[in-house]
Amino acid sequence: MSTINSESITTSTRTPVVIIKPILYGNTAKHLGTKRDTDGHTHKWSVYVRSYNNDDISTYVSKVQFRLHETYPNHARMISQAPFEVEESGWGEFETQITIFFADPNEKPVIFYHHLKLFSTDPDVVAGTKALVNENYDELIFQEPSDLLVRLLNCAKSLAPPTDENLATEKEYAVKKADTIALIKTARQRVRSEIQDLTERLRITQENIKRIRQRSADHGSSTNLLNTSTHENIKREIVD
Repeated sequence: MSTINSESITTSTRTPVVIIKPILYGNTAKHLGTKRDTDGHTHKWSVYVRSYNNDDISTYVSKVQFRLHETYPNHARMISQAPFEVEESGWGEFETQITIFFADPNEKPVIFYHHLKLFSTDPDVVAGTKALVNENYDELIFQEPSDLLVRLLNCAKSLAPPTDENLATEKEYAVKKADTIALIKTARQRVRSEIQDLTERLRITQENIKRIRQRSADHGSSTNLLNTSTHENIKREIVD
């Protein structure tokens, strides 16, 4: 396996491409079966970041910080090698902050927020015979990355052949992605229709205002003419 010499590559040089790396982040949790006497913990859990395509993201990710609840010792856990995950135990759910740092220090870190979930209504999960899986799909989008980062992104290798479970997960997320895109398209169409409706209402309102102003102006002119005529008649009567 060849080693990439990062010192020989100028990181300031930008490549006019866009590279997308799909990832999964989330947590698993499993009930311990009973509340632990020593600390009252009820679940063992892990929070993680990994490649959606089962690639080795450590090629271009230098470290990942998992910010846990403040009640945990060293609650800002920095993981500098794969697998990028933290294993712990606990009794309650909380929000975690996940910060991904890249091998190119000039690339801005990416932050995700994840609700660490422990509880489920699934009977098997409640009984502890099956682990709860709560994860999210997202994409790391690199716009005009440095030459260094392009090489690192392109040389990421698959960790292992895809298993039936991985293929099933990919299929599930493909369906979710298609459903999400359909919802976005429907929402955009609804927004366009509402904008068109509001634009038409605004046009009609502006025309009505214009007509009212014109009528007011015409009425004002007629009143001025009437006042002038009346004033002249009064003057004639006085003179006579």
